[in-house]
Amino acid sequence: MTNRLIALVAMIAVTALPALADYKISQRTKVGGEGGQITTIYQKGVRQRRETKIDMPEMDAEMIAMMERMGKGIPTLPIHVSQCDLKQDLFINEKNKSYFIDYYDWSTVPATKLAARPNQKVVIKGTVTTDSSFVDSGKRQQMFGLSARWLKSTQTIETSADSCDGASSVKIEQEGWFVTLSLESESCPVQRPPSASGGCRPRVITKRAANPGIMLTGTTKMYEGTKLSGTFEIETLDLSKATLDPALFDIPKDFTEVDSQDELNNKRGPIDTSAKTVYSDGTKTKTKVKTIAIDFFSGNASKLDQSELRNYISGKVNGAGMSGFPINSQSELAGGTFEYVIGVEIKKIKESGAAKIGGLFGKVTGSDDSAKLGNSQAEIVVSIYGKDGKTVVASSPASVDVKGKGNDAVKAAIDQVIGSLLAKIK
Repeated sequence: MTNRLIALVAMIAVTALPALADYKISQRTKVGGEGGQITTIYQKGVRQRRETKIDMPEMDAEMIAMMERMGKGIPTLPIHVSQCDLKQDLFINEKNKSYFIDYYDWSTVPATKLAARPNQKVVIKGTVTTDSSFVDSGKRQQMFGLSARWLKSTQTIETSADSCDGASSVKIEQEGWFVTLSLESESCPVQRPPSASGGCRPRVITKRAANPGIMLTGTTKMYEGTKLSGTFEIETLDLSKATLDPALFDIPKDFTEVDSQDELNNKRGPIDTSAKTVYSDGTKTKTKVKTIAIDFFSGNASKLDQSELRNYISGKVNGAGMSGFPINSQSELAGGTFEYVIGVEIKKIKESGAAKIGGLFGKVTGSDDSAKLGNSQAEIVVSIYGKDGKTVVASSPASVDVKGKGNDAVKAAIDQVIGSLLAKIK
């Protein structure tokens, strides 16, 4: 749940239809008064397009260009299109010309579509209960030619103990100037949980769905239980009516559907996936090494950055004198001739509140320093399979309790067992 809080900040205020017909709005979200993100939202009917970029005002164009030349440019976030009428969201990577579909209710997705997903069985487990209300102070003023009200909006999100991420309680308070851009009778009737990247989704229960409108300026505070975990300042930069092209809210022409968020966010050039990868040291000497596929994680992996962790395993494989290949889809696994396949099952992952909020700040600012707070626990099983991806060649469990985020804990657990496992297949 906590990995999705940044997305919630951008989504809470923009959940209904525009009374102004089509519109475009740009907002800046600051974290703790510092750099955060700028989000531009386009709305047409029940469909909405959200484009977000990292905001680092202390960096000028020259500094950004220099970082990009060094391969350390500011991350580009996927475009998010909400298709309420189809009960699904699209995530679009324009650079890779690919898109991923995230369904509001995965329990109704046809089995044929689920079969195309990576090694993450999508299961419905437990519940997430949402409740929202607001209080009107009675204060009014004109903003962007509209009558704005000073409101305090409260939303709670509670997950059951048997849900994907276990029991949790999150409260989101917004206080500031709100305007109504929607007709209550035309608001989207579909409620959906925050977006997730893993294969476990809860069933959604909605108590109340009060719609205060959209906050133009104000403060958002987030609490985990009773503890304040983050403060965000919202500022509207522009709000205008516009006639928008319906194509902005649909799948782009000639784009390819992918079956995971990892595949969407990673662009890969041609790579030799044969069982023996050939390296040359610049002389006539050539060395043949085993190519090992790194599969997608299974189990309770929704809190983790799989791309980072699978690349971490790949580095361990390379360091052991073999070639690690993090697959981007099951088709790569089926089409490549790999000597072995490495899979990781996440049995348990638990972050302290301090580690969670550190991760939130790290995602926005690009720095992991603030994430080194509190402890995280991980229980995993690392398995090496044969060429068929099914026959277990070697397997070992690992459990750790370390300082840092969930990904830090999983890395530490991998370190416990990966060396001995790789030694068995050299």
